[in-house]
Amino acid sequence: MVTISAKKRTEDFGSAGSRRLIKQGLLPAEMYNKESNIHIVLNAHDFDLALRRLPLGAKCVVSVDGSEYNCVFKDLQENIMTDTLLHADFQIV
Repeated sequence: MVTISAKKRTEDFGSAGSRRLIKQGLLPAEMYNKESNIHIVLNAHDFDLALRRLPLGAKCVVSVDGSEYNCVFKDLQENIMTDTLLHADFQIV
């Protein structure tokens, strides 16, 4: 099972904030379930390498600031013109 490390995103929300994160080499992402959403930030390069072993719908472990969540990789948004990742979604199981 693939383990992905992340940090909580506590500030700089919105599309402008996401663009700033992407320019820094980070990837904004979201973990969600029925009760709540958790905004996280991933290292874009490390996540791009993990994508080779992580197809859509696969189970993975997301480690956020020491807490581990069992998740399903649900969605990935990417800009195919510039070949950059824009956003990822994970559903907490």
